[in-house]
Amino acid sequence: MKRVAGIAHIELSGEELEKFTEDLERSFGLVNTLNDAPACDSLCFDPVGVNDVLREDVPVVYEDTENLLRDMSTYDGYVRGPKIV
Repeated sequence: MKRVAGIAHIELSGEELEKFTEDLERSFGLVNTLNDAPACDSLCFDPVGVNDVLREDVPVVYEDTENLLRDMSTYDGYVRGPKIV
């Protein structure tokens, strides 16, 4: 802890050194519990499986295309979109 405090340019009293040393040791102990975790062969971090929730595309034929295209910007029967630069 003295070395860490020196690198950080922090002056710690003896009481602070003792307290922070205990805190650091407790933190290392918590991190070391990961060594006891069971090994996993796959890289799955999602505890809830993700399913494909998208629907299948179903083509729809509109009988009244004139009414559908009435309020759209069209050119020769094609719908115009924004210019892509």
